[in-house]
Amino acid sequence: MRNLIAGKIAVQRANLHSKIATVVAVAFLSGCYPAFLTSRPKARIIVTNESGAPLEGATVTLATMERRGVVGQNTFEKFSTDRNGMVKFGRQHDWVMQVLLPDGDTGYSWTLCVSKPGFEAIPLTSMKFDEPIKFAMYPGVMGSECEWHRHEYMPRVKEREARWIEVGGGEPQTHRTSPMFTDGSFHSAMEASARQQGIKLRSWSEYRFQYQARSTGIRDFRLFIHAICRAPADFDLSNSFYSEPDDRACYFDTTYTGQSYTDQPKPAFSPLQLPTVAKAE
Repeated sequence: MRNLIAGKIAVQRANLHSKIATVVAVAFLSGCYPAFLTSRPKARIIVTNESGAPLEGATVTLATMERRGVVGQNTFEKFSTDRNGMVKFGRQHDWVMQVLLPDGDTGYSWTLCVSKPGFEAIPLTSMKFDEPIKFAMYPGVMGSECEWHRHEYMPRVKEREARWIEVGGGEPQTHRTSPMFTDGSFHSAMEASARQQGIKLRSWSEYRFQYQARSTGIRDFRLFIHAICRAPADFDLSNSFYSEPDDRACYFDTTYTGQSYTDQPKPAFSPLQLPTVAKAE
């Protein structure tokens, strides 16, 4: 009896494998094949204020861009931070049918935004979901929010865009909002650099940032960033960089070096530097 049952199971398995092989063969011959894709990553997100205290009740929005060929559309999920300023969500998967044609595949990508009344909303587009994702929020207008325009991958925060000012004369930008998305990593890098040098930065909400793209070729992309906490109302910040004498880190400089190719070093900011010539340029 056992041999009979085992024989039937073996036949059923063989038939199943044969059917699967037939389906796969037909799919490939027809130019299609099924794929099991991650439609939502697993994440652990921590939200604090500038001093590092947890922020309860902050809204974390996960935007999932489902791209089919060259066209995509976002769907949104909202989460609220707990008393520890934390949000967790699990990984999800979906079966999709891929088409063996140029721009015929399906893919997923994600952006995050955190918002809370009284703070400036923070967008994030390049995340390592296998590590805790940290947001340090700083004071802002009450209604600061991320806005995703239809079919746009990157969210926008009007208040953040207003604080980033491109100075003429540099290389053209691939996307006019791209510097704003360095703000989070820029903030962390400058805080760390300031601590190493014994420099006390002001509240991040006090700064505006002049920037200019500079390069010497396709493999060399650099973004010069000049932070300012004040400037005369009649000074054109889009025309030239501005500084004045100050001993409390009202002005500082750094350079962001991008990664154009995978064989290059990872993107990084140079150490914070106080301007050596404190005058309008």
